[in-house]
Formats: sequence, C-alpha cells, structure tokens
Amino acid sequence: MELLQLQYFKTIAECQHITKAANKLMISQPSLSNTLSRIETELGVQLFDRQGRNIVLNSYGKIVLEHTNNILRELDNIRTEVNALQQRQDKVITIASTDSMYLREWLPAFIRANPDLTIRHSVSTIEKIEASILDGTIDFGISSVVSDNPSFGHHALWDDEYFILTPRPNQITAEPVCDFAEFAHAPFVALPALDYHSRSIDILSSAVGITPNIIFEGERELLERVMIPLSASIIALASTIQDDKDMALLTEYCTVTRLRNPEARFTVTLSWDQRRTRTASAQRLLDYVQSNDINAWHLTTPDEVWQGKRSNQKSKIE
Repeated sequence: MELLQLQYFKTIAECQHITKAANKLMISQPSLSNTLSRIETELGVQLFDRQGRNIVLNSYGKIVLEHTNNILRELDNIRTEVNALQQRQDKVITIASTDSMYLREWLPAFIRANPDLTIRHSVSTIEKIEASILDGTIDFGISSVVSDNPSFGHHALWDDEYFILTPRPNQITAEPVCDFAEFAHAPFVALPALDYHSRSIDILSSAVGITPNIIFEGERELLERVMIPLSASIIALASTIQDDKDMALLTEYCTVTRLRNPEARFTVTLSWDQRRTRTASAQRLLDYVQSNDINAWHLTTPDEVWQGKRSNQKSKIE
C-alpha cells in the first residue's frame, strides 16, 4: 500500500463521497474509485458502507483510518525533524489566540530575550485554533477554554477573573462582591462584537439571562478614557491589577466589584499537539512559559485618564 493511496483514502473518509473527494483531490472519479478498490482488494475487506449517495466508514474502515492518520502524522514528524536538522534557520513560531490581550507583556519579554526569532500571531475562534493545532498550521493556541482532546498538551499561563469598574460618583449600590445580574440596567462600555471572539460582557450576560446596557463600543485603548466622562462601567480583568499602587489608583476613582458568578473565573491556557515533533524554536517558547512567571497585560498607563479627572475635580472645588 502506497502513501498516495492512504492520502486518497483519508480524503474519501473525510468527504464520505467519491465524487466530492475526487474534486477535492483534482483527479477523476473513476481513478479514485479504482484506488479505493485496490486498497480493499489488498486488505480483503470493504471499508465503506453505502448510505444513499454517500459512503460511510464501517468498522474496518475506521481501523484503517486510525492507522492512516498515525502514518501520515509520523510522515509530518519526519519532515519536521529533517528540516530542523538541515535548516537551522527555522526561526518562526506561529501562535493563534482568542484574544490578542493574552500575549501582552509576557510575549514581548520573550521576543526581547530571543531576538533571532519571528512570531506570527493571529486571532481566531477556539474551534479554528484547535483545528489549526491538529493539522500543524500553528504551533500553539492560547485561550480561556481548555480542549478535552487527548492529543493536546496544555500549560496554564495564569488564573484570572472578571470584575467591574464603575467611576465615581455613580448610581451603583452593589456590594463589593455580587452577582452580575445586579448590573442588568447599568450602562457599560465594551469592545465591539466580533465573530471570532466572545466578549466578557456577553458571556456574563448570557449566563444570567439579561441583555447588557451597552452605551459605547470601541477599541480597548479607548474604553478607559470613555468610561469616566460617561460614568459607565467596564468589565476588567483581575490580572491587570498587579500591585497595591494599581488598586489604590482604581479605588480612588472607581467602585471595584468582584463577581460571584462561576463564568467570571477562568484559566488562560497555552495548548499544542503533543503528538507532533516541535521545532527547536517552538520548544524554546514552551520552555520559556514553563520556567517563568507569566502575567497578563498590565493596566494602561493611567496618568492621562486618572490625573485628568483629578484636575477637573480640583478646578470645581476651587
């Protein structure tokens, strides 16, 4: 049995249709049918059962597909190891995340420590990230959702939680810890809704069955500057408050509310396909996150925002 035959068989199994598989492979349908027949003749069993116009893997076919996937994956591993040995110039690491925020601070630190490497990053849905990890398109995925696929390896970067900041003075009378449902009518500023990313406000609102009162949507850099004059609340991450100075600054001008909702707590996780041989560059990144304290992005330099509010308050007093 040849590798090309196995690749053709895998495509047939994925499409569950000879004609569709032939079109995908850009070969004739009779040629593909003959290839399948030769495989079945060599093994002495049929690998598919017919269901209308489609064909479905039977128990024999499932066994062959499992071994085919292993063989083709090992072939990829051979190519990876040979390329790493022959081409030491492989210095590119590919990463996809559900939020670019998850790379702030720690990734620039890694790049500074490894100036010979190139990082390629994209933002995508968790489903596309998992698929890209499995087909080898990317080296790592970063998300707050941990896949239960046994092929994945995981490393927890940090634990996090959502909390709410509301500028003073405000009409919010919530306790320091409360349920998000108590903010059903509170005005919020939030990131734009995107197809590839679930916003924190949508996650929390859906969990308690409310429609959030969003009065402004904009990029992350704008939100802190808009929330103050509008006296609107914003959902922030606990990891952005990394020291007492940050918290003192916030509590001087904001009400800080933690949430008791389970959906408000999560772990940001780095994932990869542990069956694949990693390049030397990808291994360097994995070694880095496993041996260093990784933190989320830090609160934007607040001088312009908070000091501006202090000046306005002083002028009113005077």
